[in-house]
Amino acid sequence: MNPSEKHTDPFEIAASFQKMCSSWVQNPQKLNDMLTELNSDICDIYAAELDRLLSENESSEKTGRKKDVFMDTVKQYSNLARKYHSVYSGWLKDFVEKAPEAEGKDKQRSIFWTRQMINALAPSNYFWTNPGAVQKFIKTEGDSLNNGYQNWMEDIRRGNYLPEIADEEAFNPGENIAATPGYVVFRNELTEVIQYAPTTQTAYAVPIVLIQPWINKFYIFDLNKQSSFVRYLLNEGFTVFITSWKNPDSDMRHISFDDYMLRGVLKTIEVAKEICNTDKVHAAGYCIGGTALTALMAWLNREPAQEDSFPVADWTLFSTMTDFSEPGELGVFISEKSIESIEALMTEDGYLDGKYLELVFRLLRSDSLIWRYIAHNYLQGGAPPKSDMLYWNSDSTRLPEAMCSFYLREFYLHNRLSQKDGLTLGGRPIDMGYIDQPLYAVGAQQDHISPWKETFRTCHMVMGPVRYVLANEGHIAGIVNPPSARSRKKYWAGGVHNGLKADAWLSAQEESRGSWWPDWVEWLSERSGAMGKPPSAGCETYPCLEKAPGQYVIE
Repeated sequence: MNPSEKHTDPFEIAASFQKMCSSWVQNPQKLNDMLTELNSDICDIYAAELDRLLSENESSEKTGRKKDVFMDTVKQYSNLARKYHSVYSGWLKDFVEKAPEAEGKDKQRSIFWTRQMINALAPSNYFWTNPGAVQKFIKTEGDSLNNGYQNWMEDIRRGNYLPEIADEEAFNPGENIAATPGYVVFRNELTEVIQYAPTTQTAYAVPIVLIQPWINKFYIFDLNKQSSFVRYLLNEGFTVFITSWKNPDSDMRHISFDDYMLRGVLKTIEVAKEICNTDKVHAAGYCIGGTALTALMAWLNREPAQEDSFPVADWTLFSTMTDFSEPGELGVFISEKSIESIEALMTEDGYLDGKYLELVFRLLRSDSLIWRYIAHNYLQGGAPPKSDMLYWNSDSTRLPEAMCSFYLREFYLHNRLSQKDGLTLGGRPIDMGYIDQPLYAVGAQQDHISPWKETFRTCHMVMGPVRYVLANEGHIAGIVNPPSARSRKKYWAGGVHNGLKADAWLSAQEESRGSWWPDWVEWLSERSGAMGKPPSAGCETYPCLEKAPGQYVIE
């Protein structure tokens, strides 16, 4: 197989649709019933539209009302297009989901890519079927569409081929985001460790170490003052450390998952312990940062040390999968063929470019993260919003070749982390069943990246006591969840016992209103030791190198 053949249909889109269509061909009567239903629905639209036109003409003749013929025609055309889109999209969904013999990955791929097509064909994405765009064109005497063209050209110049979702000129790390005072107290070629300045007169003895994902930048936990998770924890009396990962370049192609785990996560824990002069830390990981923390916990527990010398008092996972058997919609991008194609992409530069990661994550919510901004930025010539969260969302980072290939193959494709001794990291086989430290795990009900029922599986894979919390929002908003008097947030929290499955656990919990952050603080404070004078910034071994947010966040 030559390279050009190898990279044809890397995500097996055509192959999956072919299997799905073949299943209908083998069931002609069911296919005929589906087509008859579609034809009936289209005829209903024709009949309803004819009745509307006749009724409208009669009404106009009686009232003599003057109409804006042009805009009325545009609106009628748009309404008709929406009706057709609704019928065809509903039929296509059924055509894919009810395919008689299609199943598994092929069915999942067909459903996903059908939704992409439906989202792309929405009438609001096209000028003449978007009355708001047409009206703005008239009102601005064409300037709106000219501005939209300029916006499109600027996106092409950036080489991203996706519309901007946030004003990139509105935010600067260290000024209006990632601005909580602190110091970089350690730096190696992989990560910077930031220690934040205390905001209280006293602090708990046990510090919190936040292990951030190295996809996107660390400051999702330090956006504006109102939503900053870091500031909240500081104000509750905790000393906080966080990882700020380097954005890899070609020289880092060899960096492995082992490196992230040992030279990143473990090293950060060691730095925090020494600066705070404590034997243990609260370790908390978000998304892939949580996966690395889980691997480290299994690695540390595989070579048992004395209890008083184990470096982690307890650990927390935020929207983290450790069992990848059902990874949600991300699974449509995972197969041997797709991973080979991704590995081929990385061969020249030694990393996976952040623009590919951004595309994948935006495709998961293409209606709100792609097409909404195509209509707003291009058809109406609008400026992207000044949103710190959306700015972070578009601030993608690269992934080093060795780590990316290993992670996709061993975690997503083969699901080895969940298997007893399925992985060997840092020279040791990994088994999550050895982990007996208390775990606080948080899932998000609407999470499309780490489905909450998959994150719940971790509860039954470890030995220690587990408190699980389910927030009612998504992958980001479910975790960046600041308390607010006007908040409509809710969550469910409770211990996990007796091998309860996710749905059974949820039905047994009482709904709580507000943010889950205070619940975590209460859980942590019981394990945090006495309060005393906050530690100084840095120490002799790990002196302050520069003020936060450091260098890596701006690379």
